[in-house]
Amino acid sequence: MVSNSEDLLMDDIRKLHLGCFDQVVPGWLNTDITPHIFVARVPGLAWLLYRVGRMSRERYEQHRSGLFRNVHYLDVRKRFPYPDNTFHFVYTSHLLEHLVPAHTEFCVSEIYRVLRPGGIVRIAVPDLDQIVASYDPQNPVPWLDSFFEAGQKNPKNRHHWHYNEVSMRRLLEKVGFQEICRCEFRQGRCADIAILDRRPESLFMEAVK
Repeated sequence: MVSNSEDLLMDDIRKLHLGCFDQVVPGWLNTDITPHIFVARVPGLAWLLYRVGRMSRERYEQHRSGLFRNVHYLDVRKRFPYPDNTFHFVYTSHLLEHLVPAHTEFCVSEIYRVLRPGGIVRIAVPDLDQIVASYDPQNPVPWLDSFFEAGQKNPKNRHHWHYNEVSMRRLLEKVGFQEICRCEFRQGRCADIAILDRRPESLFMEAVK
């Protein structure tokens, strides 16, 4: 069972996971804005949604396991509810591309604020350079659909921006991060990346406060 947020904030090594959805990692404060957080708070609601065909069997089994009861609500577009200099590590994967640039800069600024001096952030996003290289002018529609996640009904699940190494480095520098480097899949200084990294095709960047 994953500790509650108060327990995690009392740990010697404090680790914040932003946009985890169903990738709940023990020892981390796992956060997201998924509605499943609220479904999990209402006894029987997940079962009802499953019975009427509004929830898949896979998702229902996750609710039965208690997974979403271990996810804490955090809207990264707003000030994080944590004091300055709280965390040793912050990790986020395939979250920032779902934000408009102004919200991304705010989010990264908040990451900087809540990290301790010497703390490490690891960011994984789709690699814009790889995306552009895959463009086929003879078949643009599938590329565009993937680029924007246009099939997603909820705007929060669509892609609003993309980054390559240069633009992500500039953003991290602007906020104040140092020792910025590009990393390989499951390689770097962030804790638990053998568990956290799940999408090897991504652009991985780490930086130090």
